[in-house]
Amino acid sequence: MTADQVFEVIRAAILAMLMTLGWSLMTNVSSRHLWQCLLITALGFSVRQTMKILDYNIISATFVASAVTSFLAVFLARRFMITPKAVLVPALLCMMPGVTAYKAMISFVELGYYGYNRALFEQMLNYATNAIFVTSALVFGLSLPTALFYRKRPIV
Repeated sequence: MTADQVFEVIRAAILAMLMTLGWSLMTNVSSRHLWQCLLITALGFSVRQTMKILDYNIISATFVASAVTSFLAVFLARRFMITPKAVLVPALLCMMPGVTAYKAMISFVELGYYGYNRALFEQMLNYATNAIFVTSALVFGLSLPTALFYRKRPIV
């Protein structure tokens, strides 16, 4: 990675931390635990941005970043006696595919307004499937520590 790419990762992590700070204040995260939430965000978003720069797929990058974020949240939650979801949910919100889902919705509305167009339909499907799979990667990464650490007996 070049110095410009490292600077881009740091800049993106700082902006993600600002977004997490806003969400943490809106969801009433305790002021004692804000630093943990910001640390989790910085690490998770940096992992995701680094994997994107290294040409990994956004879905796999989101899954790995979500899993790293979740494991760190569980570790910090056990260490500081807090609920993992209290610091984890604001930390993962910066990875939600909002722009992609919005573009899928706009393409869907344009299909209804202008009529069927193959290129527009393919664009809508591309955005929609991307948003669905990125959200699924977030959910699976979020649930990984719960399935590994908190499950005492087998599901079946």
